[in-house]
Amino acid sequence: MQNRQRQQNKKMGVLRLLPMTLVFVICILVANVWKAVQSADRVQDTAVLPSEVTTMTTQVSTQQAVVMGSDGSVTTPPPVTQPPQPTFQTVDASYFSDALFVGDSRSEGLALYGDLTNADYFTNVGMSIFQLNDVKAGNPNQGEQIPFSQKLAQKHYGKVYLMLGLNELGTGTADSWASAYAEVVAQVRTAQPDAIIYLQSILPVSAAKDDPNGAINNATVRVRNEALRALEDPAQHIYYLDVSQAVSDANGCLDASYTSDGIHLLGNSLYLWETYLEEHAIVLEDATSETMTTVISTNSTGSQAE
Repeated sequence: MQNRQRQQNKKMGVLRLLPMTLVFVICILVANVWKAVQSADRVQDTAVLPSEVTTMTTQVSTQQAVVMGSDGSVTTPPPVTQPPQPTFQTVDASYFSDALFVGDSRSEGLALYGDLTNADYFTNVGMSIFQLNDVKAGNPNQGEQIPFSQKLAQKHYGKVYLMLGLNELGTGTADSWASAYAEVVAQVRTAQPDAIIYLQSILPVSAAKDDPNGAINNATVRVRNEALRALEDPAQHIYYLDVSQAVSDANGCLDASYTSDGIHLLGNSLYLWETYLEEHAIVLEDATSETMTTVISTNSTGSQAE
């Protein structure tokens, strides 16, 4: 009896311990599962980081214009090159010995009363860009009357100075005027492939001649000068010269003290124009000019602002 009682007591003890054992085992299982979950999260975070870094690198590469091909090759587009900017120099009068001036009555005044007597001229009173090839003109000091194409073929010119636009202020639009001007520039370049081409701004008129409601007004002069400036191409040795700034007053009109009719420069004012040209000269290192030019100084780089 006593033995049976002791066996029953042992069984009861084991049964009492069983729930506690189960609870302990369950706790261990839960703890192991939690650790496994935490380890998985850390692995996932680590896996995401390279993707994020790759994305950022790709964005930076895109901003730097680096292109990656489908085969993994990387190419960089060539750098954008800026067109060469003119460096103006001050020269003496010998610079104009191989120059041709083309223009209307203003340029004719320069030919007749100015000091650039070593230059050549193709001028005609009333000339416009639209009918440059329809009239006969030439050097007024020689009484010359020939077509423009014949003048261009007459000899080698190292520089060609163009100033037209006054007589056609009331004709066409800025675009049509600039288009006609561009055709003349192309004509000069074909006939004189080595020449430096200067596009001189249209000179303004005096305040007394400035008629906002008429054909001749400085507002139109400014608009067309901007259209002319757009034709500048230093890479092709085509340069815009803002000669207007040499003879304008504080309001952008032709200074009344430099003119008697509000349009043309007085003979004793032509030096202002000539001095500006002397101080805004391009001297090419590989120039094939038949004359020697003395460079006095280097002045500025780039186009001038009005």
